[in-house]
Amino acid sequence: METIEALEQKLYAVRQGVPGARYQTGLVIDMNGPAGNIFYLMGMCNRLVRELELSAQLKCEYETEINSASDYQSRLTIMQKWFGIVFVE
Repeated sequence: METIEALEQKLYAVRQGVPGARYQTGLVIDMNGPAGNIFYLMGMCNRLVRELELSAQLKCEYETEINSASDYQSRLTIMQKWFGIVFVE
């Protein structure tokens, strides 16, 4: 079980959002559960691309960037940069 201080720090991070994100979606993902799976996350981001109605050019730019990432952490960083997703553990 987490301390109240740890939970307050997470809540503060969520409220701050991700500085410089293209789209501040307000999404918070608990990385300890099944939502931390990279395939789940990529599917969720693909839904965001559709829901936000990104132009074909932006969609291509996002897909190129996410598919060129070489590891899990790099993909998380790209998702944060594009959609303002806050990942918590």
